[in-house]
Amino acid sequence: MSRLIELTYVSEPAQSMSFLGLMRLLYHSYSNNQALGITGALIYENSKFGQVIEGLEKDIEALWQKIQKDSRHKNVRLIESKTISERSFSKWTMVFQGNEEIAKTLPEVSAAIEDVEFPVGHPLLIALRDGG
Repeated sequence: MSRLIELTYVSEPAQSMSFLGLMRLLYHSYSNNQALGITGALIYENSKFGQVIEGLEKDIEALWQKIQKDSRHKNVRLIESKTISERSFSKWTMVFQGNEEIAKTLPEVSAAIEDVEFPVGHPLLIALRDGG
């Protein structure tokens, strides 16, 4: 049986992200991650992406390989990868400015847009907000 792991990384978009681009990203990420049983959160802040993904080790490793080769990202940096006993996120979510507008535009993914309670001191928030 595969272990449950959590992987945290930050990256920058290779091109500036428009509102429509963010909507596309949300839709595809939500659909793909839901199909794979991957939960976590994607934050877009200060022109950077930060993501926590959690799921079975084989699924997370495959997604991580794909992310590193994705030409839409640059400066991809692993923050942390660790075995976990339970998930911190019950589903996949995305947080960024404009959430309310996206919920109206793409109601089918509105479940992915919510206020996420990150565990206190989570490395993703430190990396995004403190430039770590």
